[in-house]
Amino acid sequence: MLTFPGPAGSHGGQDTVVVEQQAGYGPHGSALYADAEHTLRVEIEDGGLVHVLSCVGRPVPDTPVHAQRLG
Repeated sequence: MLTFPGPAGSHGGQDTVVVEQQAGYGPHGSALYADAEHTLRVEIEDGGLVHVLSCVGRPVPDTPVHAQRLG
């Protein structure tokens, strides 16, 4: 599950998105993940660092996205 921060400088709510691992690796050599609609593609490094590769329908965040393993 990825947690996107609210708008910078506000107390807006956070947005969460569940992603699943996809085939292949990203430019940093880590696994690729996408949401069910494939509107969000990210690479998640072993330490939890998230690299947003493509994002449709929401702005790419200015601050880091948090990754949390479910299950």
